[in-house]
Amino acid sequence: MSAPRLTPLSDATGLDVIDTVETRQFSLFTDTPVAPTEGDVERFEFPVDIVRRIRAERLSFAYMVPMEVRTPDGDHIESVDLPTTADFPADDYLLELHAPIKIYLRVEAGMAIDTTDDSVEIEFDREAEIAVGARSYHSSPAGTITVTDDPETMMQAVSAFPSALKTTSPERAWPTLRGHPPRIELGDELSIPDEFEVPDTGTTISIPPEYGHVYTVAPLSYYLGAEVVPGETARLTAVSGVSHHLGDDVFEVGESVEAILKRVLILDCAVRTEGLYPDDLHERDVLESRTDLDFAALYDTPPAERLATYLAVSDDAIEAVESPWHRVTHVRPTADAVELLPYIVNDLSLVRAKPERDEPREPSPVQQETGEALDSFVRRASAGGDEDFLRSARTPTPTDTPQAGDTRRSVTRRDGSDGDETQTDADDSPRGVPGEGGYIPLPETDALEQAWVGDRTPIQGTKLLREAFEHDRTTAEDGRVEITVVCNDAEMRDELDSAAEIYGNRDDLRTDVTCEFEVTTDRLRDLFARESDMFHFIGHIDGVGFQCSDGVLDAATLDETGAKTVLLNGCRSHDQGVELVKNGASAAVVSLADLWNSGAVEVGETLARLLSFGFGIGTAIEIVREYTSLGNQYVVLGDPGTIFAQCVSDMPTMHHIPDPSKYSQDTGKFRVELHAYTMRAYGIGSTVRSHLTGITGHHIAIGRCGVGDVDVELLYETLEDDGAPLIIGSRLIWSNKWFGQLKTRGLL
Repeated sequence: MSAPRLTPLSDATGLDVIDTVETRQFSLFTDTPVAPTEGDVERFEFPVDIVRRIRAERLSFAYMVPMEVRTPDGDHIESVDLPTTADFPADDYLLELHAPIKIYLRVEAGMAIDTTDDSVEIEFDREAEIAVGARSYHSSPAGTITVTDDPETMMQAVSAFPSALKTTSPERAWPTLRGHPPRIELGDELSIPDEFEVPDTGTTISIPPEYGHVYTVAPLSYYLGAEVVPGETARLTAVSGVSHHLGDDVFEVGESVEAILKRVLILDCAVRTEGLYPDDLHERDVLESRTDLDFAALYDTPPAERLATYLAVSDDAIEAVESPWHRVTHVRPTADAVELLPYIVNDLSLVRAKPERDEPREPSPVQQETGEALDSFVRRASAGGDEDFLRSARTPTPTDTPQAGDTRRSVTRRDGSDGDETQTDADDSPRGVPGEGGYIPLPETDALEQAWVGDRTPIQGTKLLREAFEHDRTTAEDGRVEITVVCNDAEMRDELDSAAEIYGNRDDLRTDVTCEFEVTTDRLRDLFARESDMFHFIGHIDGVGFQCSDGVLDAATLDETGAKTVLLNGCRSHDQGVELVKNGASAAVVSLADLWNSGAVEVGETLARLLSFGFGIGTAIEIVREYTSLGNQYVVLGDPGTIFAQCVSDMPTMHHIPDPSKYSQDTGKFRVELHAYTMRAYGIGSTVRSHLTGITGHHIAIGRCGVGDVDVELLYETLEDDGAPLIIGSRLIWSNKWFGQLKTRGLL
């Protein structure tokens, strides 16, 4: 794995920190030019990949970055995570920055830290030597285990997954302290390398030797450090006396695994506040009011004894702090699905085995309502009057011909300071059935995302493809985000123009946006092969290929895909997306049917905004499904954790104002909820804290993470410049547009 790069800034004084694997960049500005020299990684209590020494009297960051002030041994002194001023006497300090790349600063000096919503400044009492250590949030499998198609060999492989854990203490709830499980390959005999040392937690999970059971218990086995062994019934046991029946069939086992994993992770998050990060955690406060748990004692308790205490906590107490899980992955219980299991477990997704034969089921009321709404939309669009049209292939008209001088545009931005179902036909299958066995509905869950492993394609969520997780790719050495937008139809030009503006609108990112219009098959082939972080195609696809000015390009004929993330905004783009992922892309957003142009534009612009803001592609598609007219015609292929731009707010969040009519004229405040969405760098078990006065405390970062009355002027100052996504009532809107509406109404 490539270490981050630490080099002097080219257009300012300071140090540039670049993670070329995760497409992340962070700048430390200094009062004088720096000449970095190599430093010693052993000087840092926490793991770092690279160290450089610089000299400065003052450091500053271009936006608010929470940090921990520690002793050199890692003991916590103070958290600086809200606008404040703090002074520290001369001493030896370790500063931990919660930046897009994990950064530690070792410095011996007195210092004053001044933080605002927009910046951070650290002033030392003299010119000091600062050791800068950096670590990528990226993790990858440390090796490969070979298994046969015998479920008992798969049990042994899953039992080796906990070798990736960096601790079995409650700190394991932090995603950065849970390493990536080993890769799995199917072969002729079992082979587990000796270097996979599994922690002895005294915990065992016994299950019937069947694929479905193996896959279902894998996330729990990994998190608990539990050995998986054959048994007549499914049971969780521990040397502390735990003996917990998990269920009589694989469905009951899935429900038990979900309940236990949620319980243990929540309680670990509360108990770890006794350790490295003594945050004021909302969930701990609630648990303290409902239980007599001794959090300090539990922090040092062995894993098996801690598990026994956790299982004894009342269900009512857990329900008071429980939130939806981030993802459920449904798996067809076949042998080859095991090769995707390490990647599923790495994200700590829940796993549900889906049987070979699906029981017939009636659509839920919500699904019926969604189908009726889509039918209504299609009828309106096809009834005439608004000049809408399908994005299916058709004979080009004279208006499709590009004008002279209209074939190419390039825009470069750089930081200046540095469960619903789709519409179906009579045979109950959506239009545009893909070439891998058709579509499959997924059971309803309360998870924020859903994914699928199997031959067919889900009609919502993500279809996981093994190739997407195995591409070894890096991005530009200077941290520049490369984006390509191609439009091959004059009538769709509006989406080209709006996408170009959206992708180039992040002043804090180094972004190159290249837009091309009406390209040939050869040119499109070259553009797909070129290294880029995002490729947004607008035009006609229709299953057989991409319609170009001189013919059709089939993605199956490409030698490679250089794009990391792909958005194919044309009709029935599923099969072309599969080929692009197999040839190099990490994820592709594709359509499952014909698309009306107006709805496709809405989806394209919404996805561009969400992905540019820093949402993971799996989360973004779920938001699009809920808040756009045609969003339920799209799915993701590949890796749902793919991102192409570091998040504006480190972790993707959205502010909800459920009832904007309840604005208080007396106080000038709205009732605001903060909702958080996980991403791989800030996975399940991370915490989030709002900078908005009125929303207090740290929260486990998923779902609703705090609510309070917030001054409208503070909302404006905090969110307007970011173009942040907001949910106002039941509508998705962007902060700059909403604040414009408030100004019109005289509320700002």
